[in-house]
Amino acid sequence: MARMLTVDDVEAGLVGGLLLSAGGSGRNAVAKNRGLGRMALDYGGVRLVALNELAPDATIITATAVGAPGFANWQIKPRDSINAARRLIEKLDKPPVGVICGHVPGFNAWLVAAALGLDYIDAASNGRGHPTVKMGGMGLASRLDLSITQVASSGSKAENSEFAIEVEGDIVRTSNVMRQAAVINGGLIYAARGPLTAGFIGENGAPGSITFQLDLGRAMLAASGADRVRATVEFLGGELLVDGEVTENSVTYGGGFDLGQMTVRGKNGEAVLGVYNEFMTADFAGKRVATFPDMIGTLDPLTGEVVSISESRPGSRVAVIIAHRSKFPVGKGALDPAVFPEVEKAMGVDMRSYL
Repeated sequence: MARMLTVDDVEAGLVGGLLLSAGGSGRNAVAKNRGLGRMALDYGGVRLVALNELAPDATIITATAVGAPGFANWQIKPRDSINAARRLIEKLDKPPVGVICGHVPGFNAWLVAAALGLDYIDAASNGRGHPTVKMGGMGLASRLDLSITQVASSGSKAENSEFAIEVEGDIVRTSNVMRQAAVINGGLIYAARGPLTAGFIGENGAPGSITFQLDLGRAMLAASGADRVRATVEFLGGELLVDGEVTENSVTYGGGFDLGQMTVRGKNGEAVLGVYNEFMTADFAGKRVATFPDMIGTLDPLTGEVVSISESRPGSRVAVIIAHRSKFPVGKGALDPAVFPEVEKAMGVDMRSYL
């Protein structure tokens, strides 16, 4: 299955990945993600490798970003992702053979793979966007006896702007440190964590996430406008919840997260979408119809482009799509009861009883 990724994969991964980011990314992230993907290809190429092609004890790291994707005022550069991964690798006893992304789109992980000579593994912590490191921890939030290393990096010595954090311990406490690092860095920071084995990721992560992302993107690119909305629903095995006007978007940034609600009113009724960096809940006509890690995403019904939460201003029109969590790869961290209390408290909603 191992193959080199191409420019066509960049475009497919871009479209499919932005939708699967569940509202965290949209049109405002296209240029950045396309640039990262093409930079990775120019750097020396990216080899996509299936998880089952690796030995169970093969070491893998995760390249990700921590923080709020839409409303924060952050400044990060591609080199920061490479530097975070390099710092992590220097601390490991065994060199990694590959890298996974925390969740798609994951183009910073493409760049890490290309720059450091690692394989890009066809897996992720989750196949859709998640707001906390713990939700991407593949169940480690319930294993406080296990230690992990997390590294965040920003800036450079040459520019007198270097900022780096290295922390070891259980994923709950180390993730709290990483969140504060993101806040200090303006709301978002590139990071790396590990080590994990291929066997652990196979049992607890979301194998096949990259193939799913690329196949979804190809299905979406094969259509446009309203046809793209229909193609997306069909591929996901989901439903078009509502096509209508955004009547409220109360999402604001604070404490490292984008938090609030978005309301969309259509001919068939009104949907209320709860936001904690990404879409986390969807209620329609007063009834819960989707709860993280179910897929909840928005498209422009006229162009078929993915629209982020921060771009969905009152008066604009969006098509809201939902799909059950069984329809795409999901890691165990997204269903770990230990990761939900802080999100429920912040949002003021019940989520665990809908799992």
